[in-house]
Amino acid sequence: MEDLKLALEHLVYSEAAMLELLGTEKETLDDLRREKGFPFVRLNTRLRVYLADEVLGWLKKQARR
Repeated sequence: MEDLKLALEHLVYSEAAMLELLGTEKETLDDLRREKGFPFVRLNTRLRVYLADEVLGWLKKQARR
């Protein structure tokens, strides 16, 4: 079971973890979700999580070439 938890930690990020990973503030992440379609999963009215593969895919699409 501990192996599964460790694997999920690398696939699913809390909002606090995503803020730290991106090095940004909550307001910026809010704007990215609303205005740019930054991917997230709403678990309830206040709780969101971020799937690593979805975020990475979104970031790759945003890359300027």
